[in-house]
Amino acid sequence: MKILVTGATGHLGSLVVKALLDRVSAAQIAVSVRDPQKAAALSERGVDVRRGDFDDPASLEQAFAGVDRLLIVSTDGDTETRIRQHANAVEAARIAGVGFIAYTSAPNAQESELFLAEVHRETENAIRATGIPYAFLRNNWYIENEAGAIHGIVAGAPLVTSAGDGKVGWAARADYAEAAAAVLAGGRTRE
Repeated sequence: MKILVTGATGHLGSLVVKALLDRVSAAQIAVSVRDPQKAAALSERGVDVRRGDFDDPASLEQAFAGVDRLLIVSTDGDTETRIRQHANAVEAARIAGVGFIAYTSAPNAQESELFLAEVHRETENAIRATGIPYAFLRNNWYIENEAGAIHGIVAGAPLVTSAGDGKVGWAARADYAEAAAAVLAGGRTRE
């Protein structure tokens, strides 16, 4: 079984790879990154480092070749760019014959009014249309995004938020990474 993580040198992707290395052998893990040199440490550990750029569909098709289970980590940028990039990744997964897609989506993406939801809704729809089995990871707000506010509160500043009566399910990136790794490994443990 070959598991591939996109964005493996990013904040979340790097934590997913770390969690996977605790579950499966490095030989079962591949990563897709824009700059393979930035993933040299992973390569030294036996991880298969592949070049894949969400703005270069052909590179994604090559990166996803031979992959059984794929994690698409959502990209950064404006809505139009992200929808295009995610569509590129989903289509590349279909062409490459990936057997399972996990995607870092958002809670209730199909009906949410959150400004970020459109990207996730469109990506989920694209994944469903492929017919490939999938899991949508319902990542909520990363607590790390609130580090400045937390430091201020500890120093005595008031908690100021625009959430009003809204609710947020904060969790650490490492917790979401552990969940993603569990889904990708499919219950397997390191032998």
